[in-house]
Amino acid sequence: MGKNYWEWEPTFQIIPQETALLVIDMQKGFVDAGSLLEVPMARDQVPAIAELISCCRNKEIPVVYTSFTIGPDFSYNFYWKMAAQRGLKVEGPHCEFWKGKPETEIAEALQPLPGEKVLHKFGYDCFAQTDLDHFFRSMGIKTILITGTVVNWCVDSTVRSAYHKDYNVAVVSDAVSAFDHAGASAEDWCKLELNLFAEAFGRVLSSKEVMKELSCSDEK
Repeated sequence: MGKNYWEWEPTFQIIPQETALLVIDMQKGFVDAGSLLEVPMARDQVPAIAELISCCRNKEIPVVYTSFTIGPDFSYNFYWKMAAQRGLKVEGPHCEFWKGKPETEIAEALQPLPGEKVLHKFGYDCFAQTDLDHFFRSMGIKTILITGTVVNWCVDSTVRSAYHKDYNVAVVSDAVSAFDHAGASAEDWCKLELNLFAEAFGRVLSSKEVMKELSCSDEK
């Protein structure tokens, strides 16, 4: 059956000067209670993500946010056609995830600071048809700390893309979330994905482990 994610030995160290924190889609449309695509586990993880953001800011580690946003010319064809079968409305600006709608805003407890990058994307992979790779490389980033939602959608797609672009990938185990769907529970999705990430794509650490490696533990 293979190892659990915490049983693997690290293959790289997290060097603050070469690291960025990526907060994937922790936006109101997923985090807020009662939102159309609510991910309760994501809301539960807000404190851990907020603490990690604070740690990174203290270490002058760039924090980058993404937000899933769609529009008539800002969507993949399959998603647009499949939306109705999933109970989603994508036609016109009444759509909950349309550009400029509240659901595309970052959750209140995780608000970006002025000058921090907020990247609006319309696919699952944060690198796809965005300037994220150029942004990271222009800053000399070699390691990406990955947090956010949903673990088997946007997080998984971004982890794979970052790996294939030769970044060091570090997924934060208590800062990525899932929901019950496709025959599996949120907990099952997280366990399977985290085990896969650790075996195939990068390191998997808890937020406390990340902060300890960044020497933030004494800054709480």
